[in-house]
Amino acid sequence: MRIRRDISSIPVQSASETWKQIVALITAKGTVDEQQLSAANGVLASLITDEHPAARAIIVEGVGPQLRLYCRYGMSAIEEGGEVTALNWNPTAGDWSMHIPCDAENLSWVRNSLAKTSPRIKVFDVAEAERSENDSATAERANESIQVNWDL
Repeated sequence: MRIRRDISSIPVQSASETWKQIVALITAKGTVDEQQLSAANGVLASLITDEHPAARAIIVEGVGPQLRLYCRYGMSAIEEGGEVTALNWNPTAGDWSMHIPCDAENLSWVRNSLAKTSPRIKVFDVAEAERSENDSATAERANESIQVNWDL
């Protein structure tokens, strides 16, 4: 199961404020390794400024359903405002990971930076196919090998 939240960013709030809103949304009592989210503030603000989370989700996997976070920018952000529906679970209460979209040009330095301070946060190339698309293709290939004899 996937849950989606949309967060208004630039110009409603700065990229750093957007990241802080995301952290507030996904953390609560029992959050594990919250310091990794705080340590990633500068790097993640840079990625939010690049506007990749408008088209490709920031994915949080851990406790409960997969959380997909998108950012709104420009007029869309202004029109929708800053309200975000709270979660009824804490996705970071146990073993969690986060996957952030990044352009190929910045992938190397972002990976290196996050590896030092925030190993639970991974980046992926925005040009790559979505993991769910890859998973679907793999499942389709697996289903092709199943043969059912309806004549029995």
